[in-house]
Amino acid sequence: MYSQEPEVVKAILCAGLCPNIAEGLVNCLAKPEKQTQRYAVWHDGRREVHIHPTSINKNCKAFQYPFLVFLQKVESKKIVNLRDTTIISPFSILLVGGSVDVHHQSGSVTIDGWLKLAAPAQTAVLFKELRLTLHSILKDLIRHPEKSGIVHNEVVKSMVHLLIQEVSENATSVQL
Repeated sequence: MYSQEPEVVKAILCAGLCPNIAEGLVNCLAKPEKQTQRYAVWHDGRREVHIHPTSINKNCKAFQYPFLVFLQKVESKKIVNLRDTTIISPFSILLVGGSVDVHHQSGSVTIDGWLKLAAPAQTAVLFKELRLTLHSILKDLIRHPEKSGIVHNEVVKSMVHLLIQEVSENATSVQL
């Protein structure tokens, strides 16, 4: 139903490939007119990693978001490369990524114990509630596949709208 919406497809990839997430370490080539940056080095929560030389993303000049999911790591003697990478948005991570810990006092969230995002506590809690609702909807769909109309659920539509709006407006309250 939403296969023509790249951000929805990327969120689904995020859900399927998690915990294979990496965060770009800033290599300041930011262009003020565009909210993009170049990341030569990435971090997977444990170590420095790089995009594989044969990846389509290897030669990208800039990325809209500093996060990606990957299918596999290839280790050589000197370097760890990520293969089959896709850039994902902070909203994708918050909606379907790894486990979320909300830090109310600092206004931040931690994903899978290492990936830190700044987010007002109210926003972080809202995303956490949306995640729980999505999990409940998906459980219901798995138990009762005949309820395929569930994709028309207002919560699902709201999540799709969030993902699409994040890109089109490029104005998020979630930052590094």
